[in-house]
Amino acid sequence: MILVPMIFAGFYYYSILSDTLTRNAFENLDKLILQINENIERSYKIIDNTSLHFISNNTIRSRILNNMPTEEDYYSMFVNKSKMEEELKYSLMFNNAWDMKLITTAFVFLNKTAYFSLSRSAKPIQIVAENNLKIFNELDLDKMEGFMIMPPSPGDHTVYFVRVISNIYHPEHKLALIIGTDEAELYKMYEKLLEFPGSVAYIIDNNGIIYSTQDKDRLGTMVDASVLDLKNKSGVSEAVLNNKTYYVASKKISNSSLTFVAGIPKQQILAQLYGSIRSYLIITSLIVLICLAVGIFLTLGFTRFIKDMLHSINMVKYGNYDIKMPVYKDVELNLLSETFNNMTAEIKHLINQVYEKQLLFKETEFKFLQSQINPHFLMNTLITIGYKAKLSQDESIYRMVTSLSELLQASIYSNNNTKIPIREELELCKFYLYLQKARFEDKLEYTINVRDESVLDYYLPKLSLEPIVENAVVHGIEGKMGKGMININIWEDSGSVYMEVIDDGLGFDVGSVQLADSDMAIPRKKGHNRIGLDNTNKRVKLLYGEQYGIKIESEPNKGSRVVVHIPVDKGENKIV
Repeated sequence: MILVPMIFAGFYYYSILSDTLTRNAFENLDKLILQINENIERSYKIIDNTSLHFISNNTIRSRILNNMPTEEDYYSMFVNKSKMEEELKYSLMFNNAWDMKLITTAFVFLNKTAYFSLSRSAKPIQIVAENNLKIFNELDLDKMEGFMIMPPSPGDHTVYFVRVISNIYHPEHKLALIIGTDEAELYKMYEKLLEFPGSVAYIIDNNGIIYSTQDKDRLGTMVDASVLDLKNKSGVSEAVLNNKTYYVASKKISNSSLTFVAGIPKQQILAQLYGSIRSYLIITSLIVLICLAVGIFLTLGFTRFIKDMLHSINMVKYGNYDIKMPVYKDVELNLLSETFNNMTAEIKHLINQVYEKQLLFKETEFKFLQSQINPHFLMNTLITIGYKAKLSQDESIYRMVTSLSELLQASIYSNNNTKIPIREELELCKFYLYLQKARFEDKLEYTINVRDESVLDYYLPKLSLEPIVENAVVHGIEGKMGKGMININIWEDSGSVYMEVIDDGLGFDVGSVQLADSDMAIPRKKGHNRIGLDNTNKRVKLLYGEQYGIKIESEPNKGSRVVVHIPVDKGENKIV
């Protein structure tokens, strides 16, 4: 079943890749031909401009065209030749064509015997002069106008650029400027194209004469008729050359009679495809074998995993949250196993956490009930005393009784409310401090500072702040000699609410105090019943998380600082 689609995929791959390679070859060859052609045209233009620059030299024109030496004036001819060669050197000293080595030789012929020259050729000057004289002898100065190009030959690999110069006052007086370019410099411009084995490239004229190619023995000879037929075709096309199929492109060189033609064997373009198909078949065979082996292995492993998973799910179904799935070698299966184990552990943790919360609240309510001594009778008695004090117009006793009633009511009647507004909790603190102020009179002073009144509308666990204030009075101020001060500060910062209780009482060694499962390890004084700080700390952490709770700072004989840290709680489980 796997092999059939792979075979179809192979045929499709071959077809697509063949078309892609052919299209890319056409595009790349066309771009390369265009680039090479532009380089050749640029070089041709530089040589042409150099010839125009030379004949525009006033010194050369005045000394040659306006003062032609006679055959008898040998001394003048020698002097003029030396001066003209100096002028020629000077003209080419900072010339781009000379710097780019596009110019190998430069000859100016007055006639067959009178000329001056400049050469950088490695050949002896006599041979160079003979080759240039041969070109001059082939010229028909009377019929020739403008600029023309003469082909190289197997014995002379120089392309000659000729310009005839006439005296406007004496048209019969003419000279020929012959600039020679080594064919190798033209060959360098398209040499990279021939990196493909079997590739061919030609620079030919309209008659099919070869001006440049990789086979130097064919310079100056006629190109094959099959190549000449491609000269006038535009773009890239297929052609048969020497019984081989080529991708061929041609481009005419502007402002000249030359054309650049290049071809790359089709077999070289598709060689990459044949190699890819061979690799594809090998890889396909390996993939089929590997897939079969892996499929069998995965099937066995996955079957075992399914059995383990079903067993574990059934165990969880019956309440066994300690069940753990084993470790698997397969990464994905092991990830599922770890996820399942983490899930059961989290479920167990959440169940235990909810149970602990309920247990803690029941314990708190139980402690509340323990502190009740006939609560209804006590409350009714306090209310009666309050009315009596009111009728007797004893405002101080009335306020004390009212404060005590509110404190007892908050402790005794919970109404199942685990959280109350900070405003109500702060009122309980005020009631308690008022009663203690009445008891200790000038010995106790206190301040309450709320930075932003809107904080008072947030919620906190009931009786989270009042026990801390009570602890500051009982364990800090009560045993102190002299006056004591309690400061209560409440503020909001970065999504958290902080409630700080500071006293300058007796203090204690924090190192000896731990918030453990039992009550705070500060000894209770006889007659003072309260909910422990540890109980409050546990309730805060269970409700809001481990990052919240109570922080204690204290130093013996200097005082204590207790901070309750909770998140911004807007009630109805809306925690910001």
